[in-house]
Parts: sequence; C-alpha cells; structure tokens
Amino acid sequence: MRLIFAGILTTAVSSLTAQEINKGKIAQSYKESCTKQQVQLHAKLKDMSADAFSEYCDCTSQQLMTNLSSAQLKGLNHSGDSPAWLKSAEQSASKVCLKEGPKTQI
Repeated sequence: MRLIFAGILTTAVSSLTAQEINKGKIAQSYKESCTKQQVQLHAKLKDMSADAFSEYCDCTSQQLMTNLSSAQLKGLNHSGDSPAWLKSAEQSASKVCLKEGPKTQI
C-alpha cells in the first residue's frame, strides 16, 4: 500500500512541477510579447524603451497566470492562435496593473 501511495504522490508532484514549469514558460513568453506590443503602441507618443513597460507586463502576466484555469493555460500552450477568451482575460489583468499618472490641475 505504501508503495502505491508513494508512486501516486511522485506522479502528482512530477505533474505539478511540469505544470509550474509550463506556467513559467507561458508567463515569460506573454511578458515578452506584451513588452514588444507596448513599445509598438507607444512608439508614436514617446520614445520609450522596453524597460518602461517591464513592470506593467510582468504584473499583467502574473495576473493572467493567477486567474486562468489549468485548462485555459493548457489551451494556450497547445494553440498557435489566441483563443477568443484571451482578449477579455488580458483586459481584466491590464486594469489591475495600470497605474494612473499625475493629473493635470487647472
């Protein structure tokens, strides 16, 4: 009985570790993509480096990894295209991570 339990526990831990590694890869890939996108979006407004968006993209990535289900994360990993639900999830994560700038007083 102990041997069976140890085997199940080892399998569960291995599976969990693989999921965490996969989650980390998805998060890093998303952060890099986010940073490139933000640089492109803001290129006309200001000359901003990728470093300016690092904190925002890291936060957005972490929010997504926290809020997406295991099935959604698995779908991201196996899908070449962005799923329909991803845009909504990104917008929700973005709202949490946006910081308001100083307001102009009249």
